[in-house]
Amino acid sequence: PGQEGQGEPLEVNVAGMQYAWIFTYPETGVMSGEMHVPVGQPVKLNIEANDVIHAFWLPEFRIKQDAIPGRTSQLGFTATRVGDYPIICAELCGSYHGGMKTRLIVETPEEYQAWVQENQFASADTMEKAVAVNPTTMSEGEFLAPYASEMGIDSQTLQHLDHSHHHPEIIK
Repeated sequence: PGQEGQGEPLEVNVAGMQYAWIFTYPETGVMSGEMHVPVGQPVKLNIEANDVIHAFWLPEFRIKQDAIPGRTSQLGFTATRVGDYPIICAELCGSYHGGMKTRLIVETPEEYQAWVQENQFASADTMEKAVAVNPTTMSEGEFLAPYASEMGIDSQTLQHLDHSHHHPEIIK
């Protein structure tokens, strides 16, 4: 309702994980830590969680949806104003829950297309083979590995993250 004549929805896959939101655009292959959408176009979100329950909350749009491991929840909206809006995890999800924030950037269609072109890293014309990485299947250590040196984390700490929430007799 209310979306007739506005074109096909922009599909965005949303992955919640301790402690980040990852947005993947299946149509273009773009993956980002912040969500970009064009103003006036319907948006369809496919929301999942990698680890624990999260809650995708876009307060200024008055929408919130749980992100549950093993389940895909859908949520739709159409942004009516260009702007920068906070996205917050509204479910206590661990010790760094308060830092699980990002933003929705609503842009003109032209600005959105420019963002997509700047963020597409590969196309069929320029690469023989593309490797897709799904952050929802990565361990915390694998996800953080590229940022470890910037964050001052050593490799032993990353290895420990993969099993820090499991009983040592069960997972070896």
